[in-house]
Amino acid sequence: MISSQSSSIESRSDSLALPWTAVAFLILTAALSLLWSHHKLMSQDEFFVLQTDSVPSYTQLLHIQRSYPISLDPLVYHTLAHLAISIFGAGAFALRLPSLLGYLLMQLCLFYFVRRIANDHAAIFAMAFPAMTATLFYSAEGRPYGLLLGFYGLAMVSWQCATRRQSQRTASLIVLALAVALTLNTHYFGVLLLLPLCAAELFRTIQRRRLDLPVAAAILLGMACIGFALPFEKSAAEFRKNYYNAGDVGYHAITQAYRSLFLDYTHASLSIQHLAAIGLIVFAALLVFGSVRQLRNKELHLPDAELVFVLVLAGLPFFGFLLAFFVTHSIEVRYVLGAILALSILLAIALFPLLRRTNTAILTLSALAIAIVFTGAIRIHAEQAKTKDFMASLTLSPQIKAAILSSPSGLLYLQEMGTFEVASYYEPDPDVRSHMALVYSSPQELLWSRRDTESLTAEHMRHFTGFPILSYEQLATEPGNHVFVLLHSGWNWTDQALAAAHAEITPLGPAVGGDAASVQFAPGSQSQPSK
Repeated sequence: MISSQSSSIESRSDSLALPWTAVAFLILTAALSLLWSHHKLMSQDEFFVLQTDSVPSYTQLLHIQRSYPISLDPLVYHTLAHLAISIFGAGAFALRLPSLLGYLLMQLCLFYFVRRIANDHAAIFAMAFPAMTATLFYSAEGRPYGLLLGFYGLAMVSWQCATRRQSQRTASLIVLALAVALTLNTHYFGVLLLLPLCAAELFRTIQRRRLDLPVAAAILLGMACIGFALPFEKSAAEFRKNYYNAGDVGYHAITQAYRSLFLDYTHASLSIQHLAAIGLIVFAALLVFGSVRQLRNKELHLPDAELVFVLVLAGLPFFGFLLAFFVTHSIEVRYVLGAILALSILLAIALFPLLRRTNTAILTLSALAIAIVFTGAIRIHAEQAKTKDFMASLTLSPQIKAAILSSPSGLLYLQEMGTFEVASYYEPDPDVRSHMALVYSSPQELLWSRRDTESLTAEHMRHFTGFPILSYEQLATEPGNHVFVLLHSGWNWTDQALAAAHAEITPLGPAVGGDAASVQFAPGSQSQPSK
């Protein structure tokens, strides 16, 4: 699969110069991401990051992550977000900036990786394609996943550069070690990067019949840096026993992961999900057929070891499932987003006949640009509508506001963590916002929801957030009327707990996506969770 390359091709492939078309696609990606971010409210998990990383000092941040974390990730993202917040202030832009930069880094790495294999047109296609997929969401989400994609790409392209050279590769080896170390300290599932990397290097060793000691040393040095993540993994382990998504890991996690690369299936109807599944099967079949056909033609400069890297990376959802099934017993589809790099590379290979000639390449890249703009506009419009609906739900009636202010505590109680985090930040009425309080209960959450994730988070938040946070058991002993927001969701156990306590509930009207109600607990009637 590898053919002889002229010195001019070698020089071009090693150049860091970008054609203007590649720069245009990067600008388009950044513009769509920033527009999406502008219209997108911060999520519960983003607030956990914001509250952790906006503390005054880095020493305090380290203490939080070692003692009572609420954002259960290693240090790299928190470090970058803390730095961004110190420069730009505590807000969505600073919080999400590392994710955007990571996503753009992934695109750059895809360009350089594919240009060494094919040509500029194929490289631009591979670089731009992820912006059309659902993975663009993670460029506008203040969590580690966009950054993780960047480090996956950096490890991939630095390994390629180091293995294609026989000399002057010190910089590539250093970057490879750093990329592996940063990946392992960005997210705990970043360890999956070692599968394609080590598989490809093992294949290369067998093929060459000798070990490339500098490359192996760089990989091992990066792997050793996982030691920096272990203290923080230990502090996060408190959540593992009754974590919200812990339990049996089904095979459907594999197909969900692939679908989630292209479609946010959690908000799609069942019929749309079925169509997406069919489309995914067709896409996979065409991808395999086109890739195999092009690889057999031997027009591409693709060493076997690099093909092994790409193929194993494409199978990341399967390996993530195995890791969850045998070790973590918990997985989210976003943990295996790195597969999008491999799929982009394989798609560029499959479409190489169209990308080989200038005229057809222009048409193909133009169609891709239109598709990116179209899908981006749809997502931004949907985000605008979602934000508008939620902000409208924050406007409380005068009767509800009066009930809050006249209650003995003067507080509006919310139990569902996500709603509390978002509402307490975006509530437009400062009087209402300053009177919001979070209620938690480990016994009630375990009894009705079979988890204690929210109650543990609330207990940790009490150490450093400054929010009014109190236990349900304490509140149930206090006389008088208490104004609650009852959401009736899967995350909310207040309906069951209040019914078991025989509390007197007086509806007050809609509020924050649920119902506001005045609650009075009967003396001595608090429900005691059964063992």
